[in-house]
Amino acid sequence: MRLLYHNEIDTYAALEFSSEASGFPAANVQHIHLSRRWRTTGAASEYYTIDAGAGNTITADCAAIAAHNLTSGATIKVMAHTSNDWSAPYLEETFTWSAGIMIAFFAPTSKRFWRFDFADAANPDGYLEIGRLGLGQYLQMPPIESDAELPIMTTSEQLTSLSGQVYGDRRLTLLIPAFALPIVSEAQRQAIKEMFAEVHNLTPLFLVVWEDSLDVEPPLYCRINQEQLEFRKAEEAGVMWSLDLEFMEVF
Repeated sequence: MRLLYHNEIDTYAALEFSSEASGFPAANVQHIHLSRRWRTTGAASEYYTIDAGAGNTITADCAAIAAHNLTSGATIKVMAHTSNDWSAPYLEETFTWSAGIMIAFFAPTSKRFWRFDFADAANPDGYLEIGRLGLGQYLQMPPIESDAELPIMTTSEQLTSLSGQVYGDRRLTLLIPAFALPIVSEAQRQAIKEMFAEVHNLTPLFLVVWEDSLDVEPPLYCRINQEQLEFRKAEEAGVMWSLDLEFMEVF
C-alpha cells in the first residue's frame, strides 16, 4: 500500500500553463476538492509546469491525475528537467490511461522544473478538464492483512413514510476501505505519525492499495477516516507495532 500525501503541486504556483477557460483557472488543480477543476481552451497540446526556484529542486517518485476528461487516445506525461526546456527532459514518464484516477511511479528524481503534458486532440469535448494533480514522494506502508475490507457506503438520505414506503435523496456511493497493519516497525510508525501530523483527518491524499494490481482496485482520492491513530505494541520481540487504519473516499 502506498500513500501520496505531501503534494508538491500545492507548494508552488504554476510557472506556466498552456491555457485556462474563464471560470476554470489552472490554480484549481491545487484545490483539495475535485469539483474545482482546471479547464483548458484546447485539447491537442496542453501543459502545466512548476518551478522550485533557483537553487532548489523537487524530489518525486510518483505523480497522479484525478477528476479528468482525458480519453483513451490521449498521450499523458509527467516530465522533469534542470531547465524549462522540454525538448529532451531528464525524466519523461507516460501514464497508463484510466477513466478514473491515473497514477505513475518512477525512479526518485530531483529536478528544479516539473511538467504535466497532455495531448488529446480527438477529445470530443474540445477541451481538457482536470480536478487535481499530484506530485511527490509516496509513503510505502507496512504490509496489510490479506482480509482487507473495502466496504462501500451511500450518502443517500433515506426517509420512511407512515405506511412504510421508503423515499429520500439519492446521492453518492463512497468507498471506506479499512486495513489492519499487523507488523509496523518503529521507523514506519514515525513515518506514519509524520503523515498524520500533516493531513490529520482533513486533507485528502492519493491511496494505492495494491500497487501491482491496479486492475483489482484503482487508486483512490480519500482522507483518513478516524480521529486518532492507535498504535499497539506487538507481542513479537523488538520494537514492533500494529495499527488499524480507515479511509473515506472524497470527491
